[in-house]
Amino acid sequence: MPALFAALIIVGSAEAADYSGRARVIDGDTISIRNQRIRIAAIDACERDQTGLKDGKVWRCGVAARSYLGKMIDGQHVRCDIIDQDQYRRLVGQCFIGDVDIGLAMVKAGLAEAMLRYLPATHSISEVEYGQAENRARDNGFGMWSAEIESPHVYRRSKPSGNQWPAR
Repeated sequence: MPALFAALIIVGSAEAADYSGRARVIDGDTISIRNQRIRIAAIDACERDQTGLKDGKVWRCGVAARSYLGKMIDGQHVRCDIIDQDQYRRLVGQCFIGDVDIGLAMVKAGLAEAMLRYLPATHSISEVEYGQAENRARDNGFGMWSAEIESPHVYRRSKPSGNQWPAR
């Protein structure tokens, strides 16, 4: 609890908080560092139980997104610049392995949509770069763009609120 309190104080200040350490994957757009959940800023990945159709077969897009993120960060030191706190009190951050922007990598792989509308006014995320990455992934049929799936935010809205995180 003290770490959360300290992070919340820093989030409210002019400087971004820095959370770092070995991360654990929660789902395709949420990780945990030192028992603090952090929502990866500017992306929206399929929910854990979400599926779609790919090549005529059921494709577990949520499992695919979580697995890809796990392979990317497994055993790695992750640093997140906390830029916001969402309405559900989750920290929201731009996260990196070295200089690699994890959220951007998820969008490039087609395993997350760019979700830029909820970014705070002051952030360092390149909206142009994220938009271009999503367009390239869509044009090339990568990940979710090669399947018939509901957009993650539409999928969440169709589920009872007790089973999923609320819509972001």
